[in-house]
Amino acid sequence: MSVSVHPSRTHDVTLECEPTRVGTKLVFSYRVINHGNADIYVMDALAGVDAARRAVANRDSAVVSLMRNGHAHVLKGIAALPTDRSVTMRIVPLAVRLPAGGVLARSLTIPLPLAETSPYFPDLPLRQYELIETQGLYFSVEFLRSTAAGFSATAVDFAPDLYRVSAQNTVGMTERITQAFASQRLSIMKRPDEFPRPD
Repeated sequence: MSVSVHPSRTHDVTLECEPTRVGTKLVFSYRVINHGNADIYVMDALAGVDAARRAVANRDSAVVSLMRNGHAHVLKGIAALPTDRSVTMRIVPLAVRLPAGGVLARSLTIPLPLAETSPYFPDLPLRQYELIETQGLYFSVEFLRSTAAGFSATAVDFAPDLYRVSAQNTVGMTERITQAFASQRLSIMKRPDEFPRPD
């Protein structure tokens, strides 16, 4: 996999990422740098339960999709809503606070081949997917600024470093930083259902 040479930047927040293949997994080692003057809250994990039904934070959660331009997209952020049904509550990842001048270093591990994944869609039997060779890869991280109108951050009891965040318009005020990579021999398993694939 060859890597793009420029980090992604949205105003005063920078993303630096280095994806590598490790056996049968794809590992994204990335850093989010806050060059601004106020805290930001970076989407970091999905709330879930373990085998003992205890609340846990899944930090290897990500939204994976095949974009219309043939690129795979791996997103640490808010999944697009289903188009084939209504949902009662939007799933917003738990976020970690990144203070002004701070650096967040994380590593995300995803099994290969990539498979389209969303918290709104359960995994399918393998034979139902279509294996597609990608034209490239995007990696994105989303964050919410503490200066957003109506911003709120509530600590999570089962993950002391994480917060449930919201704003007056949580989705609309969430920002995204993205880095693009040219991929070699990278495939993705495409779902046959009404999986949302926003560009």
